Amino acid sequence: MPSSAAVVKILRGSGSYVSGEEIAAGLGVSRASVWKRISSLRNMGFDISASTNKGYKLVSVPDVPSAEVLSSLLNTSLIGQVIEYHPEIASTNDRAMELGLSGAACGTVVTADRQTAGKARNGGSWSSPPGKNLYLSIVLRPGVALSRVGEVADIALESLGLAVSRFFCDTRLLFCKHGLFFGEKKLGGVLCEMRGEIDLVHYMAVGVGLNVSHCKVDSGTESLFSLTGKMFSRAELTVAVLEEFEHLYLKWNENE
Repeated sequence: MPSSAAVVKILRGSGSYVSGEEIAAGLGVSRASVWKRISSLRNMGFDISASTNKGYKLVSVPDVPSAEVLSSLLNTSLIGQVIEYHPEIASTNDRAMELGLSGAACGTVVTADRQTAGKARNGGSWSSPPGKNLYLSIVLRPGVALSRVGEVADIALESLGLAVSRFFCDTRLLFCKHGLFFGEKKLGGVLCEMRGEIDLVHYMAVGVGLNVSHCKVDSGTESLFSLTGKMFSRAELTVAVLEEFEHLYLKWNENE
């Protein structure tokens, strides 16, 4: 059976109606298999219209950082080739570390709609309500000494800043080792955890959090919505972060 993301990509690429026969031929499967995927996508919140003699048309996608949504938008070769989405999870970083231990491929991504035990730097917690913000973690196997993990964290922070700048470009956006800031208020951050030895990191989790539309922020934080009054797509922001991260990470890795 074709992946749901493959069906979405075909529909998105067309921008109009695509017959079930065309989709089936493009994926090398039966029309019945295509119909099952269309039904599954609708159950996930995808708005797909159907018309006799025309086929299917993608009307809209849910603003959820699921594998089906992200894979249909993502243009990467390493980061996000495998995506694991959770409507609710304790911590995406904890799950990424579990996947790293079990042998998950470098570039595997864990996303969530909500975290019940989101982590921040220095043992703090990261507020993670559902349907509001960006929570993701990337499994990496950089093959470097433990002392160089900070370089990966710097790449992640720069990627977060560049991704946000695609949607909201303002000279007051700053990123440093403590996170992404607007003036003195924090918008997002990065948390890296790893397992290995002094001379070699076996695997690591790069966690990224961003306040997108969370209104109940404390005095030291902001969200993109509270700054601009605009609602931004969490899915599109997630894709931007992953694409920017891959570009910088591969460039860094080539120089090793």
